[in-house]
Amino acid sequence: MAKSTTLANDILDFMYNGAASGTLTIATYTGPLKVKFLSTVSTAGSAGTEWSTSGGYTQTAGGSVGGVSLSGNFATPASSASKANTTAVTVTNAPAQTWIGNEIVDSTAGTNKRMNWATISSKTVNAGDTCTIAIGSLTGTES
Repeated sequence: MAKSTTLANDILDFMYNGAASGTLTIATYTGPLKVKFLSTVSTAGSAGTEWSTSGGYTQTAGGSVGGVSLSGNFATPASSASKANTTAVTVTNAPAQTWIGNEIVDSTAGTNKRMNWATISSKTVNAGDTCTIAIGSLTGTES
């Protein structure tokens, strides 16, 4: 049974935009969603290596919930069961790393639940750089 577009749009709005309180739970997923910046590639079976905590980046692992929150980065409402970021997702004062991809996770402390990921062309990041996922480059879809 397929979800209706209305339900798909509501799920996207709920998970990507968070709530006024900043914490939502659907089943065992806690919103708002976060984006992790990765130095090694993710696969279906395992998460990539998240950037180290330094400079302007905080890891999501180790019991804390860091990364970059996606709450407020997506317009409401979703349409056609799809949602794209309407503001840039940015890490300022980035640590020296290789940037190879990103992963979307929930806000569960400890072990975040992985939602999806993307691999990009490898980029060298120097300490203090600003790294940005451009407007419209991060999309969520429901089907």
